[in-house]
Amino acid sequence: MRQWLLQVCVVLGGIGAFSVVHAQDDFESFNAPWRVYVGVFDASTDSKIGINGDVLPPVPPIDIEDVLAVDDGKAVPWGGIGWHFAERHSVEFEFFTLGREGAVSDTYSPPLQIGDTFIESGQITTSYNTDVYRLTYGFSMLRSERSDFQLKAGLHVASLSAVIGLAGAICDPTTNPTTPPGCPVAGTGTESESVSAPLPHLGLSYAYALSPKWALNVSAIGFAVELDKIDGSIVELTGDVAWQPWRNVGVGLGLRYFDVSVESNGSDLNGEFEFEYFGPALYVAVTF
Repeated sequence: MRQWLLQVCVVLGGIGAFSVVHAQDDFESFNAPWRVYVGVFDASTDSKIGINGDVLPPVPPIDIEDVLAVDDGKAVPWGGIGWHFAERHSVEFEFFTLGREGAVSDTYSPPLQIGDTFIESGQITTSYNTDVYRLTYGFSMLRSERSDFQLKAGLHVASLSAVIGLAGAICDPTTNPTTPPGCPVAGTGTESESVSAPLPHLGLSYAYALSPKWALNVSAIGFAVELDKIDGSIVELTGDVAWQPWRNVGVGLGLRYFDVSVESNGSDLNGEFEFEYFGPALYVAVTF
C-alpha cells in the first residue's frame, strides 16, 4: 500500500476516535435504502494488447508494462451508488477509470510487430485508457437485520482503447523491405485499437454487520461469453471492512481484483485486450 493511502487511513481513524457524533445503537445504517460511495484504488496492473493487421497474420499480445514501459501502478477514482428498493431487491451502479502512458527507446530483438508494422529500433510511445461501468441487480436470498446474502446478475461495459506511436527503423507494407531485417531508419507510424464491450455477469455477495458501527462485505462475480463476434470474459472479486462512526457517513477499506479479456478478429475490434488489476481501495460512504 502506498504511503499516502496509509496516512489517509490514520487521519480518518483519528477523526472517528475523537468524534462525539456516533451512529445509533442499532443497524439503521446497515439497512439504509441508499448508499453512495466514492474513493480511490491504488491499483497494480498487468495488461496486454494485441493489434491485428490487415495484411500480416496476428501475433501474441504484448505486455505493455514490461515491453512498452507503461506504468504498472496508479491511484484511480472509483465510486458507485446502491439502492435497496424492496425487501429482497436492490440495484447497484459502479464505475472506475484508468488512463496510463509510457515511452521506451530500444533495439528490439526480435523486432516487434504491432498491426502491420515492424519496429527494429527506435521509440515507442503508448497511451492506454480503460473505463469500466457496472450495473448489477441483487436478489437477497437470505436477509436479516445484520446480514444480507445476495444472488447478483448484471452487465459490465468495458471501454478500452490504445494508441501506439512508432518512430525509428520501421517496416510496413509500404516500405522496402516490407519485413525485417533492414527496415528504413527514418520511419514513423501509428497503430490504434478501441472497443466498448458489454459483458454480462453473475455472482454472489455477502454483507454482515459485526456491530452497529462495523460491517464486512465480500463479493465474487464473473462470466465468459461470445457476443456479437467478440469473445470476452470477466472476473471481479472484492472484500472490504466498513466503519460507520457517524449516523449517515462512514469509511471503508478493502481489496479489489478485476480481470477482463476481450478478443475479436472482426466487428468493432481487430485484436485483443487483456487487463488485470489488484490493490487496496479506500472510500467514503453516505447512507440514507
